[in-house]
Amino acid sequence: MKHLLLILFACIAGSASIAGTPDTIQIHFDLDKDVLNKTNKTLLEGFVYEDVINKQTDVLIIGYADYLGSNEYNIDLSKRRAKAIKDLLTSLLIPEENIKLCIGKGEVSRLKERQGGYATDRRVDVVVSQKKTKNLADKPILTKAKTPAQATRPAPKQLNQINELKVGETIRLENIYFVLGRHILTDNSLPILDKLYETMENNPSLKIQIEGHICCLRYGYDALDEDTQDMKLSENRAKYIYDYLAQKGIEKDRMNYVGFGRTKPLIKPELTTEDEDKNRRVEIRVTAK
Repeated sequence: MKHLLLILFACIAGSASIAGTPDTIQIHFDLDKDVLNKTNKTLLEGFVYEDVINKQTDVLIIGYADYLGSNEYNIDLSKRRAKAIKDLLTSLLIPEENIKLCIGKGEVSRLKERQGGYATDRRVDVVVSQKKTKNLADKPILTKAKTPAQATRPAPKQLNQINELKVGETIRLENIYFVLGRHILTDNSLPILDKLYETMENNPSLKIQIEGHICCLRYGYDALDEDTQDMKLSENRAKYIYDYLAQKGIEKDRMNYVGFGRTKPLIKPELTTEDEDKNRRVEIRVTAK
């Protein structure tokens, strides 16, 4: 699909110079809505403020809907969603002439229907391509970047070191594995949760914050949770652990949970699967002892 969009972009842009392959940003909408909710409005604004979308980028905007509703209605809804994105970008001073395409494609075809539809299909794809403003000879092709070691935060301590921690410090839960794209733990992860439960049980004054982190996401704050169909994968994973401890008897007022999405990587950039594994994690922060 991305390859097709690149071809389409080249046809539309004509003589415009394109540097590199376009990036696709997905902005999701609530069911049957063509107005951005606060979270996704802030997300799109962030791409402008972080200079991912700027006056030197060309943009394609393609709206979609899920299969709920008639074909005519879904085409109209997808067009309205695309226009909402265009209106927001132009209000943020992105030149209208930079928006090379703004269309609605209607519903996303699905081989299997399910009750409530698919949240991932209620979206607008924003395809961004940086214009070539300088001759490549004007700047070196290779630039010196930080190595992973230079960009790495100190590794958090292990669970058996929790009594050594000060308030505000973290431990990392090792051997915690979630099903890909879901907030459900695999069975072989339960022993470490039971160890965390024992730690909480043996330290009745201990209070914690459970912090979820994800990897492998270039844009956006958090990833899609296939179980709940919302963009809160890291938060939902932290909540899973919170619920597990609460069900075993740990008082809820001793715990809190939060999802940080991709915003606090241990290693940046992610160059290997090992880097990804280190960023995909759950940490326990001591909030009181």
